[in-house]
Amino acid sequence: MPNIAFRIESIRAERYNFDTVETLGINMQIMLGKPEKSSDTTYSYGFLVKVDCLPPIASIDIRGTLFVTPQSKEEVEMIEKSSREGTPPPPLIMAVYSYVLPLAALLARELGLPPPCPPPQPQQPQSPQRMQPGYHV
Repeated sequence: MPNIAFRIESIRAERYNFDTVETLGINMQIMLGKPEKSSDTTYSYGFLVKVDCLPPIASIDIRGTLFVTPQSKEEVEMIEKSSREGTPPPPLIMAVYSYVLPLAALLARELGLPPPCPPPQPQQPQSPQRMQPGYHV
């Protein structure tokens, strides 16, 4: 796993309307830029996380930079391959999501909105699977 560091550069949270709404849809977008080599061993990705509501009563924008220092040749190859293909590596997107989500949830709470992530669904208890009689050859 590469070393990952974050720098938040800009935060904007605004509520446009304080009317009550019956249903509120929240959309969260994560945009990751192309990697730039900032030193011999470190790559930097610009990112933007946008949280928008439907109907449009509020928006949250968080902009920053993700610094990635690969620890192995495989990680360097993964970053360079994803740069050529134009798709960011999924582990980096999950790292940005995990880092920014608590901040976005705090800002949403201060604006009087629900958190921008779905609530956890209760797990159905799984019944143990019964062994079926059978013959093996």
